[in-house]
Amino acid sequence: MSGAVSLFGILLVTAVLYAMFQKTVPTFALLISLGAAVILLARVGFAFETMLSGLHQLERQAGGNAFSCLLRCTGIALLTDYARTLCEEAGAESLAWCAGLAGRCLILAAAWPLIEEIGQRIWSIAG
Repeated sequence: MSGAVSLFGILLVTAVLYAMFQKTVPTFALLISLGAAVILLARVGFAFETMLSGLHQLERQAGGNAFSCLLRCTGIALLTDYARTLCEEAGAESLAWCAGLAGRCLILAAAWPLIEEIGQRIWSIAG
């Protein structure tokens, strides 16, 4: 519980600092945002490691291929969403749009084996 309170405190302080510097020094506000992201990721590292080991167990139980495909797509979605948000905060709207489009294309490419397998199963049932 204390971990959640400290994370909330970090987020609250970061939000206040970001709001203070966003209008006057946007570059510093972006650095505050990036620094807070690094601190938060470091703080939740152990929980993330525990979650990943649980996901690996689920992958072994579920057969692997489809589950790993979905995990890759989720990772791509999270990373591209964060990159898009960073671009928007920096004021590069067109670059943010391109990052979003690239993320959607990468997700489609990563999910293609799963989509193909589902299509083949539907085709075999219908045909």
